[in-house]
Parts: sequence; C-alpha cells; structure tokens
Amino acid sequence: MKAVIAEIQGRAAVMQRDDIDTDAIFPGRFLRLVQRTGMGAHLFADWLAEGRPEVAFMAQPAPPQVLVALQNFGCGSSREHAVWALSDYGVQAVVALSFGDIFRNNCVKNGVVAATVTPADHARLLQALAGAADAPLHLRVAERSLQLPDGSVIPVTLADGHAEQLLSAEDEVDRTLRHDAALRAYEARVQRDQPWLASMD
Repeated sequence: MKAVIAEIQGRAAVMQRDDIDTDAIFPGRFLRLVQRTGMGAHLFADWLAEGRPEVAFMAQPAPPQVLVALQNFGCGSSREHAVWALSDYGVQAVVALSFGDIFRNNCVKNGVVAATVTPADHARLLQALAGAADAPLHLRVAERSLQLPDGSVIPVTLADGHAEQLLSAEDEVDRTLRHDAALRAYEARVQRDQPWLASMD
C-alpha cells in the first residue's frame, strides 16, 4: 500500500450472511493466478454461478465502494487473493460486526479499510440501507466514523495501528526502516557488549 487512505465515500451493498469465508470470496481453483489485475472477475464466482441472493448486488453495473457484512467476514484460509479480488472489483471498505483476523490484516496491507461496528450501530446501518440500493456512505478513517445516508454518524473501530497505516501509506517495511538508526545502534551495542551473541552469525 503506497497511497494515503483518509476517507471512503460511495455506494454500499449488504451481504446478509455470517461466516463468509475466503473460499467463497475467491474460490481455490483460481489461486494459481498471481496477477492482481482482473481478479475481481472471479470474486464470489461460485455463489454467482449458483445465483445466491447474497451476491445479487453484483448484478448492478457499478460496484459498491463499501461492503456491509455481518459476523466473521473473511474467515477461513489466509489467502490474500480474497482481498485482491475485492479491491480489483472496486470495494474500498468493508464494515462488519467482526472479521477473520488474517483477512483484516490483509485488508490494511492492500489499502482496503476493514472497520467494525457495535451490534446496535450495525442494526442502525442495516435499517438506513434497507430499500436504498444506491444509498451512499462516508467513512472517515482519522475520525473513525461512518456517515449514514440520513446524515447521522456512527463510530467505527479499526484494529490497532490500522488507522495510522492507512493515513501514512506506510507498510511494515516502511515502519521498520523508520527505526533504522536505532536498530543499527542496538546491533553495535550487542557487538560491543555481548560479542559472543554476534559471533553466532
């Protein structure tokens, strides 16, 4: 991720199902693909073929920028392809009651916002989107807020460090390199004070 992501604004779609796993999001037979461009064509491929109601929103000509899910979205295997496919399709944020931990971390690494809301606020969100196919949402990362179509605002929660990563456009390597001088000083100190450790290389 090399772009600052401060806010997401656009159309929302709701997936009314708990425990949507990464195999449903991106079926395993496509895992040999390594070129991220075009992965959105295989998003929910099996569910689309089955005509599942959860993916009816994909019949719309334009993709939603925000996907609203229920509990444990992105559970299952650690395949990063699931996030790549969502991003390539056009989804920029997922708002849910909870996420699979690895999926949530893969989201921030790829510039997709993964935000949780409380059950009460989730119910408000679903009510606000009911019957409104093109209802817009506005998610602000720094404020950790989500503006509903009626203008009201609910709080969202991001995992520790995710807001900072989205707002700084830094990945794990960038953050490590910020401490390069301190790391080098530590290594020199170990070499000086505990040379037997350094000699283990």
